[in-house]
Amino acid sequence: MLIPSTYRPDIKIASYYFLICAIMVPIFAFIPVLDTTLFIAPRLGFGEALKVVLLTYTVGNAWNFTLIGSILLVLVIVLMRSMGNRISTSIALALTFGLMLTIAWSSHAGAMEPFKGITGHFVHLAAISIWVGVVLVVGWCSTNQHNWLNFLSWFSKVAIGCLVATGLSGILLMDVMVDGYTDSWMVSYGQGLLIKHLFLIPLVFYALLNGLVVKYFLSKDAAFNPIPWIRLEGIVLFVIFAMTAFFTQQSPPHGNYLTDDAISPLFQLFHGGIIDSSSTVGLTINLDIVYFFFLALLLVGLILLSIYKKASIVVTFLISCLFVVNVYIMVMISIVVR
Repeated sequence: MLIPSTYRPDIKIASYYFLICAIMVPIFAFIPVLDTTLFIAPRLGFGEALKVVLLTYTVGNAWNFTLIGSILLVLVIVLMRSMGNRISTSIALALTFGLMLTIAWSSHAGAMEPFKGITGHFVHLAAISIWVGVVLVVGWCSTNQHNWLNFLSWFSKVAIGCLVATGLSGILLMDVMVDGYTDSWMVSYGQGLLIKHLFLIPLVFYALLNGLVVKYFLSKDAAFNPIPWIRLEGIVLFVIFAMTAFFTQQSPPHGNYLTDDAISPLFQLFHGGIIDSSSTVGLTINLDIVYFFFLALLLVGLILLSIYKKASIVVTFLISCLFVVNVYIMVMISIVVR
């Protein structure tokens, strides 16, 4: 751990968790390589296609470095005790950021505009990983709540910085990959982007809860347990991370992307009419949207009530999901396809 013990609760993590994570990185990163290989395999055969992808395609070259970095990371983790905790942790951290860079190199944005795409994807991935990593480790691996106010004193600033970095890098990535934000909602990539952005609403709310409200409760009651609320923030962050991993595997809405096969099934549930390459998305307001708006306010009230009553985080999370679904439906029925 690079953070002094006086600025965090006591943490206990089995070393094999680190090994599992390091081993899984090249396995999951191989999925885009496999997709590309299967696409060209009918012409060349699988073995030759895999060789061509690994040696000549950007996604393959990037994966080669991902594999090398992961092997080095596994070796560092195995040798962690003999190397010294701080030294090995620093090396492992550097290798982890290197792996993020190789993943950014293999991304859609990196292929479309190398400098802006790789930079934006790397900053986006690094910022959300720092935020998610700290929240998940502290939320699920801490053995007590010691030094929680000291922990919040630095982590609140880190979380704000990660939120700003994620937002700015996300705007940069959208500029590279998305031709019209609202128009992109007609395809699966845009639908994933919209749902991800809607989950940011409860995320920011819970981040403020952990940064301000929990700090106030702890200052008044030293026995207050803040761990469930940071776990809730971690769950929402994990959902956003999973959404990002899913929709980034879809073709980005750039260029001449709007075909019959590309239309999102979710979008067709709400707008099943004829959509062609010239279709655009507009927004309107009607009575149904007003109903859903007041329902959203009701759900916000229920979230606040569940927090006040110290309900289970599962209940609060489910209400948050209902809030996101409600706002999603509100947005979708406000769309007019022109």
